[in-house]
Amino acid sequence: MDNKKTNPKKKQGKSLTKRITGWLHLWLGLISGIIVLTVTLSGTVFVFCDEIVDLCAGNAKYIQAPAHAKKMTPEELLVKFHEQVPDRKAFYFDTYKEADRTFRVASATKPPKDKNAEKADKPKGKGRGPRGVFAYHYLDPYTGKIMGSTKSYEFFYVVAHIHAQLLAGKFGKTVVGIASIIFFIQLIGGLILWWPKKWNKTTRTTAFKIKSGTKWRRKNYDFHNVFGFYSLLPAVFITITGLIMAYKVLTDLTQVTFGGAPDAHKIAEKYEPKFDPDKKALSFTDFIDRGFKEIPEAKQIRMSVPRKDSATVYNVVAAKFIGLKSIIDGKSKEVNKYTGDEINYPKEVLMHEVIEHMNFDLHVGYWGGMFGKIFTFVIGIICTSLPITGFLIWWGRRNKSPKKNKEIKNIHQHRKESHHEQLV
Repeated sequence: MDNKKTNPKKKQGKSLTKRITGWLHLWLGLISGIIVLTVTLSGTVFVFCDEIVDLCAGNAKYIQAPAHAKKMTPEELLVKFHEQVPDRKAFYFDTYKEADRTFRVASATKPPKDKNAEKADKPKGKGRGPRGVFAYHYLDPYTGKIMGSTKSYEFFYVVAHIHAQLLAGKFGKTVVGIASIIFFIQLIGGLILWWPKKWNKTTRTTAFKIKSGTKWRRKNYDFHNVFGFYSLLPAVFITITGLIMAYKVLTDLTQVTFGGAPDAHKIAEKYEPKFDPDKKALSFTDFIDRGFKEIPEAKQIRMSVPRKDSATVYNVVAAKFIGLKSIIDGKSKEVNKYTGDEINYPKEVLMHEVIEHMNFDLHVGYWGGMFGKIFTFVIGIICTSLPITGFLIWWGRRNKSPKKNKEIKNIHQHRKESHHEQLV
């Protein structure tokens, strides 16, 4: 038999494509690693914001409903709220169909009235800016007494802004956008590096399974590659939906593609009623009664509290559950405060809101209820781990003995060389 056919083929090095990809994967990862870790971790924490907010509320969510008692009107409850916490300003409230649920008010501390006071507050790190500090207060709907409060709202507001802009305004948003693009490139590059030169039983095992009984360096390498592969498609999807929110050009392109209007807010103003000081607005109770009547399965209604008397449109949400940014089995609408009728916006304006909310739901996992949240949370944990495991791979290569160097090298070349065994 010809010796050339019986001997294993000569070992070949990495292709030019993989060498270039590997170099980019390493240095792009080192440059963006901390930013990517911060963005993915904050996004992962935000997934379960509604559950954590309710958990923080504790017993304040419920009261012992008195027999034959009538709930106070939202207007009366808001007056009671501001009497008890005069340093805060309500901007929306949640009321519930159940008799034993408390009335929830979302509010912010009033900003300093003068610039000197505002400057004095900034170095103290109290989070007091023009918007104030957010919080939820829970009121007994029969007496107006505050039963408890939580600043979990403020916590998740900060988490969301870390995720979107690193609490650094436009500059931070730009940094996050660039890091997200790099992460997208990293995901594609990771797939190229993961892909075996030839598929066989050995390479399939190495590519899809974490080898047991190995030392931490090999275990870390397997975690980075195997979990990175399994999370690739959802991670790409989450990254794309995030980029759509980060870049206006992508936002507008998405709106136009699916029938929405990029300038929906400007168009909407033309269809909103003009302020008339001689007209009287309907009570909050009127809107609440309409909401429960229109959506019988609704258990919760959220209404915006207008900042100015000149505001002519109220936002009303009726649903089975309403969270910080989620709506389950319900509807959000803008209504005329004088008539209670829904504003008759053009189709492209309504589609703008649908597309915007759908993209957000896809990004944070609200698309599939609890399953969607758990799935997105797991993917978020994996994405958060990738910069760490990748850094450890690089650090291990820099700080290894010659003997270890040979062992690690064999790991990287294992998939390429394994097919030689079948040629013997």
